[in-house]
Amino acid sequence: MLRKIFKHEWKTIPPLLLAIHAVGLAATVLCRIGIELMGGVDSSKTSVMAVLLLLMAVVSVGGISFYTYFYTGYRFYKNVFTQQGYLTNTLPVTADQLIWGKGLTGVIWLALTFLWSIVALFILAASPADVREVFHDLPQLFAQLFRSDTPAFARIVVLSVLLSPFFMIIQIYVSAALGNLFTGHKLLAAVGIYIGIYFLEQIFGIVLLLFTAPHFASLERRLQQMETTELQFFAYSTLNYALVISLIFTIAVSVGFYLICRYVLNHRLNLE
Repeated sequence: MLRKIFKHEWKTIPPLLLAIHAVGLAATVLCRIGIELMGGVDSSKTSVMAVLLLLMAVVSVGGISFYTYFYTGYRFYKNVFTQQGYLTNTLPVTADQLIWGKGLTGVIWLALTFLWSIVALFILAASPADVREVFHDLPQLFAQLFRSDTPAFARIVVLSVLLSPFFMIIQIYVSAALGNLFTGHKLLAAVGIYIGIYFLEQIFGIVLLLFTAPHFASLERRLQQMETTELQFFAYSTLNYALVISLIFTIAVSVGFYLICRYVLNHRLNLE
């Protein structure tokens, strides 16, 4: 049944999102053409209109990315917690199947949108020489991750990036699930809960920074006494410490969000 939910979700979402991404990419190409006709943004005679056109294109790329993210969350809310939920919840599916079936589609779309955003930004700002250089160095950078001398923090960053779509999807899903517990204005409540979760995450980031900042500040004091290799080891250790704590916290919170979402679907479903 999980496979059927995934296939249905995958067939239903693409028409709208594909159209939006195609229009966004076409607009990006037109913006780049307009910028070049105005002399570009890196020349000594940069046009104000060229800068505004570039800014508008960047905002559009960001807007489409955010729309994709929130659209996947809204679909989950609409399919499960509104009147459509009466049909969805009569199907012989479990809460886990609903979350994973719909969530995996959202994760894939977030990953595709991330790649789309990179392509769009390259179209806007990169020269042909920049593109050739990136594609020339990309295989080497990828192979670098598997070398024994690659810093651990680089692997942790890559792992965090790969897992981030899962974290983002479960965060918006749990917001929809908790918003369902309200008796009225459920969608507004879900938005408020999402904003509240976001601010709590920022507070954790600030607290983590406060704990690690003294270690980085001591680098300047130790610079004169430490050898280069010792200094690098100290810096890598401190950075690894901060990144590992952040990743563990994010995974733990995401698991908690998943369990909350699952509990609401199984025991506290309150359809409109």
